[in-house]
Amino acid sequence: MDEIISILQNPHKMEQLILKLKTIGENSPQFQTFKTSIQSFQLNKPLKGVHQKHILQHVFKYSDSRECFDSFRLVCKSWQNAVETIRLDTCLPLTIFQELCLDERNGHFPLFYSKYLKLYKELHVRLNENFDMKKWNSISNLLLQNMTNLSNVSFYGKSLIPPKFVIFLFNLFENSQSTLKTLIINFWDEILLPPAISLPNLTKFSMCIYSKHEVNTFDYLMKTVYCVMYKDVELFEILYVHHSPKILQYITKKYPNHFVCGPEIFTLEHIPLKISHLQLPNAAAFKYGCCIEYLILRVKDLNAPSEGGWEDYKESLSFFPNLKGIIFYYDKQYTNLMFDLRNFPLAIQNIWHQRISYLKSKNFKILNQIEYLEVISKFRQSLSPSWSFRFVL
Repeated sequence: MDEIISILQNPHKMEQLILKLKTIGENSPQFQTFKTSIQSFQLNKPLKGVHQKHILQHVFKYSDSRECFDSFRLVCKSWQNAVETIRLDTCLPLTIFQELCLDERNGHFPLFYSKYLKLYKELHVRLNENFDMKKWNSISNLLLQNMTNLSNVSFYGKSLIPPKFVIFLFNLFENSQSTLKTLIINFWDEILLPPAISLPNLTKFSMCIYSKHEVNTFDYLMKTVYCVMYKDVELFEILYVHHSPKILQYITKKYPNHFVCGPEIFTLEHIPLKISHLQLPNAAAFKYGCCIEYLILRVKDLNAPSEGGWEDYKESLSFFPNLKGIIFYYDKQYTNLMFDLRNFPLAIQNIWHQRISYLKSKNFKILNQIEYLEVISKFRQSLSPSWSFRFVL
């Protein structure tokens, strides 16, 4: 037994075996004996699962989607079926729209696209200056025919809104009415008012605010579209609201009780937040500082513990008398400093450990990311109705 296994595991021995088999010919007794042995161990049969659809699709989800369609789909019929019926929890590649513009011929596209588009559960479209707007009608029809039951949809436009775009959105939403969870619509020149259709499972609506946007249009969006048709949304995300001070003033006046967390501490002059990001040098006696219960403290550089206002952190935190907890924000993510400090010099570790000990002595809970998300969720559920704004800069 050991001798046979050692031969099989020796690549040089295996090369010799292959060479001898080629030399003696298929009709020799030795070759036929070897062939019979392989068949008796069923080594000539495909590996288990090589044709099982659910196993193939699980593997394909970790592969490049275009490679699956261009290469794996051509292996055999079982692989073709597995590829063409898979649904990917990823967005359609943005480069596909440039391809569609180039491949469109009199309103028609190669059959490949109608199969390929069906793979995706997410649709992200960027209508920038490079997009051939003359091809929009053909492309939009192709999308409607082949993209259904979507979970996430987003549109970004730096140019004018395409013709009959609201009609297109209505049909797109109708095809995904029970599955759509996230909707993002951003156009620079004007606020697009989505079509009048109920989306019962939509939980997040996001948009950008630009200087050209009008308060009256935003007011109409909130009163007729958002609060009526998208009333079950949990999160209304607004990007770059500081580009339009008038819309910011409108939001804080009309919906002051629908804020939980803000990206910058200056919003405490306008909004009674429960949670806010804080760069320590920006701490001050803000109007709504007493409302803050949790702070997201930004750490600029663990190797430079004196930078970022940390020398005066005790004084800065005194502006928040009702503070209950803290989470650190370092290297563009919420983090556990104790974990990040492991590989730093002992002197640096001691400084940060002393600061964390001080925070704990004041009964401030040090949150990890999971605990922070739980706090956010708890505050949002306490709102009535339970939806909230989120500003992103």
